[in-house]
Order: sequence, then structure tokens, then C-alpha cells
Amino acid sequence: MCVAPLSLEKLENMKKFQYKTTDESLLYNKCMSPCLNKVVNILPYKLAPNLITLFSLCCNIIAALYTYNDVGFDFEKELKHETCIIIGITQFLYQILDNLDGKQARRTGTSSPFGMLLDHGCDIFTNLLTAFNMSHILLLGNSNYWSFSCFFGLILGFYSMTYEEYKLGEMFFPIINATDEGNITFSSGCVLLGIFGQSVLKKNLYKNYITIGQAVGLFVTIGGISCVFNLFLHTYKKLGIRPFINIILDWIYFYIVLIFPIFYIIKFKLFYSQYKWIILFVSGLLFARQTMDVQVKIVTMDKIKGNFFVFLMNILIIFTLFIERDKFKLFFLIFICTMEISELMMFIIFRTKEITNYLGIKIFTINPKMLVNAI
Repeated sequence: MCVAPLSLEKLENMKKFQYKTTDESLLYNKCMSPCLNKVVNILPYKLAPNLITLFSLCCNIIAALYTYNDVGFDFEKELKHETCIIIGITQFLYQILDNLDGKQARRTGTSSPFGMLLDHGCDIFTNLLTAFNMSHILLLGNSNYWSFSCFFGLILGFYSMTYEEYKLGEMFFPIINATDEGNITFSSGCVLLGIFGQSVLKKNLYKNYITIGQAVGLFVTIGGISCVFNLFLHTYKKLGIRPFINIILDWIYFYIVLIFPIFYIIKFKLFYSQYKWIILFVSGLLFARQTMDVQVKIVTMDKIKGNFFVFLMNILIIFTLFIERDKFKLFFLIFICTMEISELMMFIIFRTKEITNYLGIKIFTINPKMLVNAI
């Protein structure tokens, strides 16, 4: 499980990297950004942008801990009113801090490829935590399909945006997008549900087939799928028809990361219902590892290649399909999780040391010389 060091050429490419984004959201451009431009001027110059990034991740961790302490992994039980409100407030704070870190970096002249990697790396785990909280907020139930569909939609949308940045050199946010309008809608909705209760989400929308909460979850899934079509459309407009072949190959590779939990849904319905948390956790870790790898490729201007560790973990997941006893199956999945966590932590620590040492960056402090230049 060793992490191969980056070549000198790739490390040098990071110095040439420039983060580009186009956000056409009226909410962001007319309201959020002007307000945050005033807020960032109040922040201390010595406050490192990376600390703001980590604070944003902590918001979602706090929300997930409150949710778990309230109902655990029961996606049918209503949350306490205060838990819903806490999820809404922390989600809003995450959105604010996630925007402030970049503004603080530009203000202090400390923007760097590592800052982008840390920011988007925290967003990966935020996505997973948000999927957990959203499944509880929407009362998606303990069936095999609804909670996985919400999880799938969120990470599919995030990976589409990451891949688009890799392929086109910039992130594009349309007039209405999940990052701006989606976060505001979710956070405000959580607060309203905290005030009036979640019972409305249990009402059937169409006979006994789907509830209002499940319909919203389905909308999230469709939104994630639409991000894929949006990616293909932008690629076709900017690069033409030939890159579609590479896109298809890359996306087949990505789907391999997510496809195996579906086997559990089809083949082991009872087992999945009892231990869905471990199945989603395994899939989430593989998604995090794969997405981080693509993000490193972005800043080093490298090509996406097959990840041996991801393939190995998927082979082990396939192996669990032939284990009959649930206890052994669960033990093996926990073993896979342990390996994934170990490799992911090793990857993060090694890449962090490697990149920061080469670029001469201090993670949690700002070089005084940079402050003088910024002022």
C-alpha cells in the first residue's frame, strides 16, 4: 500500500497550475459573494485559509455526530427538532466558510495548488456526510434503494464537476447549481423541518409507492445524473467528438468504484438492509480515494491512469459475494474498510508532506513575507 512519489516534472507542473472557475449563479454573484467580500476584510490577516477550510469540514462532522447520536442508522425515525436545526445551521456555515477560504487566500496572497487540494478534499468528505444527513432529513427509509440513490446522486454530481475541471481546465457552475442554490435550499429546508417537524415528508405522493421525502431524494439523484450530461455537453462544445472516447473509458473506470454495492442490493437484500452503513462506507471510501487521485492529476497536469489499490479493493468486494455467512461477510467488509482507511490516510499524509515541502508551504500558518506583500 505504498504511495509512489510524484516526479520532478509533475511537481514543477504544480507551480504552473492556475485554478479557474466560472460561477453564473445570480445568488452567488449578486448576494453571497459581495457580502462575503465584506466579511473577509474583518478576518485577521494571520488566519491561514487552510484553517478556514478545516473549520468548514468540522461543521459537517458536528452535524453527522448529532444525527448519529439522535437516531443512529435508522432512516425512518424522525430527528429531534434541534437536530434538524443544527444540520441546517452547520450546512450554511460550511457554505460560508467554503467560500471564505478562497477569498482569504487571495486577500493574503497565499493561494496555492495545495490549498485547492485541501479545499476539494474536504468537500469530498463533506459530500459523504451530507448524504448521511440528507438521508435522515428526508426520511428515505430503511429500504435497499432510496438511501443508496441519494448517496449515489450526490457523489456522482461531485465527481462530474471534478472530472470536468480535469478535462476542461476549469469548474463551471450554471445559473442554478447544487453548490450555491442547492446548499441554501438544503440548509433552509432543515431549519424549517426543525421548526414544523418532518411528518410532512412521510406523506405519500403517489399511492403507497413514494413519499414526499423519497421524491426529493429522487430529485437529488436526477440532479447528479444531469451533471454527467452537462459534462458531456461542455466537453463536446469545447473539445469536439474525439475526447468522448477517453471520457467513456474514464467513466467506466469510475463506475467500477460504485457498481459493486449494487450487487449487495440485488443479491443480499436482507444483509444490505442490516449492514447498509458498512456497504455505503466501503463505496464512499473508494469514491474519496478515486476523486482525490483525479484532483492530484489536475494540479500536476497528469493523465488519469488505473489505480491498482482501487481495483484490488473491488476484487475483494467481489469475493465477499461468495461468502454465505453474514458474520464472515461483515468481518471481511470491515477488513476492507480498515485497508481503505489505512491507504487513504497514507495517501493524504504522504502527498501533503510531498507537496508542501516542494512548494515551501506552511499548512496552518502564513509566511510573514507574504503578509507584507499582500498588505
